[in-house]
Amino acid sequence: MNKYENAYRLDTEAGVTAFLSDYHKIAEARFYANDLAISDMLLDFEFAMRKCLTARQQEVVKLRFFKDLRQVDVADMLRLNQQTIQEHIQKAIKNLASYHMILKARGE
Repeated sequence: MNKYENAYRLDTEAGVTAFLSDYHKIAEARFYANDLAISDMLLDFEFAMRKCLTARQQEVVKLRFFKDLRQVDVADMLRLNQQTIQEHIQKAIKNLASYHMILKARGE
C-alpha cells in the first residue's frame, strides 16, 4: 500500500470523503510529485465511479468535487433541490466505499 492509499482509505466513507474533498490537491500533486501512484489512484477512482455509480451520481460528484461547484449551484444547474444533491453525494460515497471494500476483500 502506498502513502496515498494509506492517507485516503477508499474502503471507508471517511476516506472517500477526504479523497473527494482533496481531489484538486491530489490531481495537482501528480504533476509536481511526478509520482505514478497518484495517477494510478485517480484512474482507479474514475473507473470505480463508472462501475458503481449511477449516471446522475457521477454527474453530481463531478460537478460538486471535480468542478468545485457549491451544492446549491449543482442543484440549480441540474434543476434539483439541494437535499437531492446531498442524497446523491451521500449515496455515491457509500457506493464507492463499498466497491473499494469488495476489491480489498478480493485482494485487488
